[in-house]
Amino acid sequence: MDESFQPRALNDTRRPAHGWGRALVGVFAIFGLVILLPAFVALARAGAGSRLPAALSMLAGAGYLVLAVAVAHNGRRMRRVGWACLVLEALGLLGVNLAGGSGTAWSQWGAALWYLPVLLPLVGALQLWLADPRRIVTNAERITDISDTIQGTVHRDRS
Repeated sequence: MDESFQPRALNDTRRPAHGWGRALVGVFAIFGLVILLPAFVALARAGAGSRLPAALSMLAGAGYLVLAVAVAHNGRRMRRVGWACLVLEALGLLGVNLAGGSGTAWSQWGAALWYLPVLLPLVGALQLWLADPRRIVTNAERITDISDTIQGTVHRDRS
């Protein structure tokens, strides 16, 4: 093995992301804690028969915390985790309300939490779709191809 080989460090020159995506991460994290902490207390105080609503609220809160991490990371695997969390939140919301459950973060379509359990997964899905690196690269390549085609047409017309 060559002893003189020195791996060079990669220098990431990209600017840190600022904007609504970062704000959304904070909203997901805060909302997850707002749901998770009272649910933890309710689970600790609950009797043997009434633990299900607190457990479902804990699941909802944990889902939002994991979703915050997934949106912040934006890697391929974490994007899948984020989509799984969004599906969990949507199924929890539908399941609890169609079954007539009460006492959870998802009850009454999230009315006690200003309908944020309905709105935040929609906003999260929009963010995951808009910030998908593969979609962004594909669109950039299409724009480049269109630009090259237009420039080629202009150069032929001038010749």
